[in-house]
Amino acid sequence: MNTRMLWKLASLSLVLSSSSALADSSWHNDGFMRKDVDFEAQERAAEDRGLSFGLRAGFGAPFGKFGSMGGSSGGDVGDSVSGVIPLQVDAGYFFNSNLYLGASFQYGLGSLKEDCTEGASCSARQLRFGVNLSYHFQPSETLRPWVGAGVGYETLDLGVSTSEGPLAAKVTTSIRGFEFAFQGGLDYRVNKLFSVGPFVTLTAGQYATVKSSIEVDGDGGFFEDAEESDDIEKKEFHAWLQGGVRLQLRF
Repeated sequence: MNTRMLWKLASLSLVLSSSSALADSSWHNDGFMRKDVDFEAQERAAEDRGLSFGLRAGFGAPFGKFGSMGGSSGGDVGDSVSGVIPLQVDAGYFFNSNLYLGASFQYGLGSLKEDCTEGASCSARQLRFGVNLSYHFQPSETLRPWVGAGVGYETLDLGVSTSEGPLAAKVTTSIRGFEFAFQGGLDYRVNKLFSVGPFVTLTAGQYATVKSSIEVDGDGGFFEDAEESDDIEKKEFHAWLQGGVRLQLRF
């Protein structure tokens, strides 16, 4: 074998080893890049985890019936209450950029359908609390739509107060039951911590119990405080449709 042939073999060996080294380097670099991308995604998901607090306000309108007991119908909810102005507080946790689980409490001032009788004072209020799960789309965008569902418990209180001479009395009827909630909205991301946007909530359920109480103040003679609670025999479906604005803080 002459010297020229040895140089050709050596050159070929160098070329093959260089190609192999480049291929290995390219594969490792590609692998490292994939690992870097995965790491960044995991890092972003970890940053998106955290507590969240929200505040909602709006208006709600009722549909459906109270239910009946003792052979008498409770009538439509809308015949007693024309609407509610609710104030709701939310508190929960984001497990990642999309998934949220939380609890809520709502206090609503009701508007009665008919005027109260002369000389009396009438009121309506709504209390509800529950848990809900929601999914948030496009978490990295300025506008972020979301949908959710949950379960809760509702109390609707109707009260009438009146007085005659030294005697004052207040009659309160509380109607209660479980409900399911379906909701959605669109958040406008002001900055990393704060967002605001419209929401719509539809709750559906059945009132299960009714509690009536009489509170007497003053010299009522044979009148005295009393309280009674009964199950609603014939349950009917009712719903509340609410809409408004939600503010949300994420930590």
